[in-house]
Amino acid sequence: MRKFRVFLFALMAVCVIIIGAISFHSVEEIHYLKSFYPGSFTMEDAFYAALVEFIKIHIISLPLMVVILLAAFLLWLFRNAG
Repeated sequence: MRKFRVFLFALMAVCVIIIGAISFHSVEEIHYLKSFYPGSFTMEDAFYAALVEFIKIHIISLPLMVVILLAAFLLWLFRNAG
């Protein structure tokens, strides 16, 4: 049972790291757009770029969050076992 718990914690950690990497990449992408179009990148353009990245992060992160929640539920379910 100990190996199963370690596996679940590792799985949760990997999912959180992937979500963090996706978020960091999205921020870097907005900075790249800002540097690529310095004169014509308005606040409205920045807003829409951030909105697109926000939606992208949530679409990609949804299955990972399901995995995290399922792993947390299994850890809670087997909290007193072996």
